[in-house]
Amino acid sequence: MAANDPIYRQPLFWLLLICAVNFFAFLGGHSLWDVDEPNNAVCAREMWLAGNWWVPMFNGDYRFDKPILIYWLMIPLNALFGVNEWSARLPSAMAMTGLVAVIWFMSRRLIVAAVVKLKEDERELIPLLAAGLFATSLHIIVIARAAVPDPLLMLSLGFTLPALLIVYLEEKKNRSKSMPKLLIAAYVAIGLGVLAKGPIAGLMPLLIMVCFLIVMKDWKSWVLFRPFKGAAIALLVAAPWYIAVGILTQGEWLEGFIFRHNIERFTDPLQGHKGFPGLYIATVLLGWFPWSGLLAAMLAFGAWRLKALREDPIRLFMLCWIGVYILFFSIARTQLPNYVLPLFPAAAMLMAFGWADATDAIRQRARLWLGWSALILSLAIVIGGGLALEKMWPGEGHYIVAMLPVVLASAWWIYSKRGELWLPLALSMLLSIVLLSGWSVTNIEHHKVSRVLAAKADAAGFDGNNLATFYYFQPTLLYYHGGRLPMLKNVKEVGQWLSQGRGLVLAQSALELLPKEIIPYLVVHERVFGMYARRWLLLVSLRPVDEGEEIPWPSH
Repeated sequence: MAANDPIYRQPLFWLLLICAVNFFAFLGGHSLWDVDEPNNAVCAREMWLAGNWWVPMFNGDYRFDKPILIYWLMIPLNALFGVNEWSARLPSAMAMTGLVAVIWFMSRRLIVAAVVKLKEDERELIPLLAAGLFATSLHIIVIARAAVPDPLLMLSLGFTLPALLIVYLEEKKNRSKSMPKLLIAAYVAIGLGVLAKGPIAGLMPLLIMVCFLIVMKDWKSWVLFRPFKGAAIALLVAAPWYIAVGILTQGEWLEGFIFRHNIERFTDPLQGHKGFPGLYIATVLLGWFPWSGLLAAMLAFGAWRLKALREDPIRLFMLCWIGVYILFFSIARTQLPNYVLPLFPAAAMLMAFGWADATDAIRQRARLWLGWSALILSLAIVIGGGLALEKMWPGEGHYIVAMLPVVLASAWWIYSKRGELWLPLALSMLLSIVLLSGWSVTNIEHHKVSRVLAAKADAAGFDGNNLATFYYFQPTLLYYHGGRLPMLKNVKEVGQWLSQGRGLVLAQSALELLPKEIIPYLVVHERVFGMYARRWLLLVSLRPVDEGEEIPWPSH
């Protein structure tokens, strides 16, 4: 590839085109999913409306869950494009597009730094393969379309860790007197990662590099990374905001974030997220659909002996990256599939460089693993997903046929054995994502009731300060209604609220808790079945009474 080649011959052009479809097509075409998306979007909106750039807030209270970076990106987008699903999800789509470009760029640098012996055509293929596999894997596409901070951490570590490996390989050959620019950029990225998700952005590179140097028996090379200068750079990026938020909240935000949402998440299963043995192995393999079989093959058929691994620092480093991540979060008591997403760039480069090193016999076995796994998993999604949808919403199971292109592409290749499977699978994933985002998801939108309840509340005159909930709360209701959404704790508070002519959203089963005398005075403005709550929900208020008439609400 030459710099003056037409744009359609540039690998980065095709990678960005894949991202445009997989990450951006119909990005704002459906409402937010509870609970993480509206939690983040509401926080950004409240900060924007209050002119607050420092303290994360949610429903009028401190939001301790995540640091500031995601909100700093959402706030100007709200100002430019309005408060909507597209602007809320745009930072994630942009971050993942950036990460695809980073994987391509870093793979090219690693080929040079590690002096990888490749044929001329494979020098262009391997970076394209690594980035292309990443951009077309299912879990990556899902997270790129979500209004969450995980893609920001992934971009931070996806840049930092390959950069550290490149610095190691280059500095071992010829140590520079000054700090390499790539190393400075890596520490800046760590600082941004700390602003995105917290201390984990600094801890994981440290653990991975320690593991790598120990296995390489090259512990003395830690000085190549200038860790003390690097820590100062990362702190210079991240510390000012943490100091500011600590001062503004008198330490309350830092205490809630560090102790509850970091230390306590590690030592106790927060919010019931316990996981199960092997969760993260299953998460990685299934998340790499339709490339799961290729990942399994490159892990199984590649080198595992220490002597061979030390002669292949790229594979060793990627295995350390993957292994440390899975081990660390398997030990943690709170377990969620998204926690191991930052290892996906390592898996992408492991597969691409593993393919470059593989013999013809191993490549043929890997093709079969890839083809059959793609067929089996896609059939499982179509059949299992269709049955699940049909059971949940009779008559709507057919929307899962959006995944049928992957079934057809993998079945065709297994039958014909013509050429490589890369292009058919990648194109089938693009088509499936367009169908899922533009057809399937939009056609089940009516089951998500928060927007309906919010619209009915507005129509009934219950604005942002005149709606509350009882025995029910979903962040999407707060997002689509706006203002504040108090969660009433007892019947007395319900009585006081309704007596002021305000609206209330409650579970229908909670009517049994209300005094029987006031039931005839309730006006039901809307009755819907909650997709997440799996129960009937009511929007109610008290009907107007004639002059002199009183509603018999008990005083006790």
